[in-house]
Amino acid sequence: MTRTSADIAAATASPADPRLPCLLRLCAAVMLATWLGNLLIRGFGVMTLTPDAHYVAVTTSAHEWMLWLWYGIRYDVLLSSWGMLVWLLPLAMGRAMFASTPAMRATFVGGVVLWFVTVNAVGLVEHFYLRYFGVPFGPQIFSIYDDDVGVAMDAAAHLLPVGAALLCVLGLALMQTWCTLRLTLIPQRRATWRDAIVQIAVITMLWVAACGEPAARLTAQEGVSVARRPLLDDLLVNTPVRLYLALRQSREATGRAESPNRALKSHGFENAAALARALRVEGQSDKADEGDEVNDGGEGHAYDSTAVLQRAAWHRTAPNAMLVAHPPHVVFGLMEGWGGYGLSLDADGFPIAGAMRRHLDAGWWFRHAVAARSDTISTLEHLLINSGSQSLMLTDSAVPMPFTCAAAGPFRQKGYRTVFVYGGPRTWRHIDRVMRQQGFDDVITQADIVARYPRADTGTYGVYDGYLWRYVHDMLEEADARGQPLFVFALTMSNHWPFNVPDDAATGPFDLTKGWRASPANAVERDERQRGVRAYRYAMDALGDFIDRLKYSPMSSRTILVATGDHRAPQWRDFDNVSLSPFERYHVPIYFRVPRAHQPMGPVRLDDFVGHRDIFPTLYHLALSDAPYVGFGEPLFGVVPIARRYAVAQQRYLFSTQGAQDLRSGVRYTHVEGGDADVLGQQAADANASLALSEWFGEMQRLTKPAPAASKE
Repeated sequence: MTRTSADIAAATASPADPRLPCLLRLCAAVMLATWLGNLLIRGFGVMTLTPDAHYVAVTTSAHEWMLWLWYGIRYDVLLSSWGMLVWLLPLAMGRAMFASTPAMRATFVGGVVLWFVTVNAVGLVEHFYLRYFGVPFGPQIFSIYDDDVGVAMDAAAHLLPVGAALLCVLGLALMQTWCTLRLTLIPQRRATWRDAIVQIAVITMLWVAACGEPAARLTAQEGVSVARRPLLDDLLVNTPVRLYLALRQSREATGRAESPNRALKSHGFENAAALARALRVEGQSDKADEGDEVNDGGEGHAYDSTAVLQRAAWHRTAPNAMLVAHPPHVVFGLMEGWGGYGLSLDADGFPIAGAMRRHLDAGWWFRHAVAARSDTISTLEHLLINSGSQSLMLTDSAVPMPFTCAAAGPFRQKGYRTVFVYGGPRTWRHIDRVMRQQGFDDVITQADIVARYPRADTGTYGVYDGYLWRYVHDMLEEADARGQPLFVFALTMSNHWPFNVPDDAATGPFDLTKGWRASPANAVERDERQRGVRAYRYAMDALGDFIDRLKYSPMSSRTILVATGDHRAPQWRDFDNVSLSPFERYHVPIYFRVPRAHQPMGPVRLDDFVGHRDIFPTLYHLALSDAPYVGFGEPLFGVVPIARRYAVAQQRYLFSTQGAQDLRSGVRYTHVEGGDADVLGQQAADANASLALSEWFGEMQRLTKPAPAASKE
């Protein structure tokens, strides 16, 4: 029998010869081990980030699970191909070229270990982030470091035994490495032409998988949605690929020429004209004279869809002689971590509302309100500049630019003194410099408050809320004495991990079964939970005491107060509760205190689902006469078309009295009683167009110099 070249090569191989990595086996083993590791992390997320994992498993269809597994494999293959080309392939080539060098052999093994440790570790970090904020990594992760991302990582250390988790990561990585090397290393032999063909084919396959059309589809801006449950979509993309997507999105701020068009296309609109048609404003161009035919490219006056959309974002309040003669003071408070779920637990046996309990029903308490975003800075941008952008706009540049849509602008144009008050340091996201560019005459931070009240106590992230509200009250008194109308935007920080409170705060102890499955058995966990409840209660007491002082002061009849939360309360998260409904995950209170003289004639929409986007349009109509403003919501009083009576959380989830809908996947739920699927569809279409307009308008603001605010004559 004639021996083949392969047989000859195998026969000539000595058992003492060093073992070399087979490129084909290395690719297959790395992809398989990476997928299995990420699948384990995804499964861990499903089990720990849902209140009832068994219920999720039962109610998710087999088709959804198959899609979830299929796209998970595709994302892991994409990640593995990147890792092979950039990291493991050069190491394997070095191992083959210097097979007799012990240092090179150790470097190759260390490189494989480092690959798996890195992939597993970043997956664990994102798990903590998702557990704390309720959303996966996004562009904000690459913004200025001293922000809520660092806080989340600190908080994560107290949510799970991190040391044990890291040991599990290392153990998993070592197991993956052992299996990979076991399957990859083969005895050294003489290379043949078949080996060259296989190596070329493997490298070509890796290149196509990493940079070809399949990779482009997986990394498209629109993303991939495979399930009705958002958590499954959030866990679909492995963390390194998600970090790449977030980094790419954050760097798009430096080249924004196409960002408005991308904003439109992400919502399904081909161009500005298509969005104008959806908004039914295509005939409102100021370049078209009355009676002229307006079309996309017809005769006569040219149709400028960009100008039409710019004008569609502007509105104007009604003329009001009383407001001109007697403008009210306006105070807006954005409360750190004031989630609505905690407030819904208030009872005599669990008095978490504290001093606010006596004020809630006396004012306008919107019980069906949701937060626009999931973290403080994104919510702040949404409220201050009507930002619908997925990336940060206020703090994405070393030189902040002014936005004509800034919330303080209409007040400043009507003669108000505008002040931004923040309980933390002015170095946080360069808050002092940024806010002065957004229409605020003055910015008050921790140093200013401590300078006025030398005995002011400070927590980890700033002064306690009681001193902040005291400063606001003193400013109101001074402005009222001068006859100067005042607009204050206050951002509190007390209800924030690690939940420190002043010594004179309500001590409890509180019933730790309220909102949780049971009281923790561990004393350290019980103490942390008690501190969390105390911090929430203290924030309510501080706000309630401020309202008490305001109520019995001479300026009570001419001061409008609004307070809302920036995002859900970190004390109550999904994995700690028996069950949180989708609404409860995003619910924040919205509270208005409006003096009798300034209350509107129309009915207040207390039974509607409302959101952050509706707050400032309401304030403008209550306080300002004949004032132009940018807004994408509706006033919280008066008659509003049913197609506009909805709220949107996280720029994605729509809630209304008709039902709820995921605007990304299209999954819809109607109420058993009174829900109308047709009306819900109209609301979803309107919400998608409104979100597209807000994102497009914000991106256009970043491209152009600010225009005069009174652009809607």
